Amino acid sequence: MRNGAPFGRGIRPSAHDVREAVAASLSLREALRRLGRADSGAQRANLRRWITEDDLSTAHFLGQAHQRGRTSPTAKRPEEVLVRHSNGRRTAAKQLHRALRAVGVPDECARCGVGPEWLGRPMTLEVDHISGDWSDDRRENLRLLCPNCHATTTTWCRGAPGTMTRSERRWRNGDAADLGSVALDRA
Repeated sequence: MRNGAPFGRGIRPSAHDVREAVAASLSLREALRRLGRADSGAQRANLRRWITEDDLSTAHFLGQAHQRGRTSPTAKRPEEVLVRHSNGRRTAAKQLHRALRAVGVPDECARCGVGPEWLGRPMTLEVDHISGDWSDDRRENLRLLCPNCHATTTTWCRGAPGTMTRSERRWRNGDAADLGSVALDRA
């Protein structure tokens, strides 16, 4: 900054200001913020040119990994996510996964017990709303299922909560002996 005022359009910051901003930053965006500049393509091009002109090192910049290992400042706490919503907006699966992990839900299928890996390859476990109501994100209405088990539920992509068979309701409540009883009931 010059004389305490932000840099105006077309005014190049001093080499000292650029050097300080680059040294104290982990990314181009952060350096621009420290210089009081907007994060735009033109400003990034200017900053790169100034860095080259002043022969400054950016080896300490982390690039796209500038937030790796840090908790997002905008991440919602589990108690904010795991509630019944009335706003008509669906909660992102990534937020639900993070909230379930934070409250101690194991990273495995609630039905068959398979983990996040299948045949040596990563597999994404899906969040299932037990009641079929996607606005009800309370912990007791959510579970993680592997894609195979999720596809066999009546609430997955096609069914309403009232279409469950008696065996499925018993199995869902933990009363059925095994998965086979549900499969036999549907045959």
